[in-house]
Amino acid sequence: MIARRLPASLLVIVLGAGCPKEKTEPETPKTAPSIASSVAPSVTPSATASIAQDDPPKPVEPVADAAPPAKKDDEPPPKVKIVTIGMHVAGGPFDEETKIPFKKAVEPHFPELAKCWRLVSSPRTADVGVDLLIEPGGGKPKVTNPRSSIDGEGFKPCVVAFFENIEFDKPKNGRTGVSYSVRFKP
Repeated sequence: MIARRLPASLLVIVLGAGCPKEKTEPETPKTAPSIASSVAPSVTPSATASIAQDDPPKPVEPVADAAPPAKKDDEPPPKVKIVTIGMHVAGGPFDEETKIPFKKAVEPHFPELAKCWRLVSSPRTADVGVDLLIEPGGGKPKVTNPRSSIDGEGFKPCVVAFFENIEFDKPKNGRTGVSYSVRFKP
């Protein structure tokens, strides 16, 4: 039974551990040794832990006529339109050309942001904004000061998590602060 559980490399060690030795003292009855005590001293506790991990997993019997539970991520986004309604890039300039790289990073992901709409308690047109701090090398921003004109438990944290996962390109002017606002329209 032990041989079935052990990897081949340890099998020799375990089998060798059971070989008779020269008797120097009278043998006293003992309880069955653990695998760790019957293996050569060079086997560490982490090696014995990996022995247990080598056991094949036991099959799970399927339940008849049971449908898998629906996952929130598998559901289509709620029917809500999201548009960028305002942006302020710290230090300017305050023209549309300066805002384009930030819009290009955020707007393609609006279907993901729409999933937050499921958390709104009373759907109606709402404005949401956050402040972003993008490091000189770009990447994911630090998100602060979430604000919303609508309530819903978990809605603002969902919006913050959305913006925290956006990858921004390297800003032209180094470390950049951006105030970004969107409108949800059901």
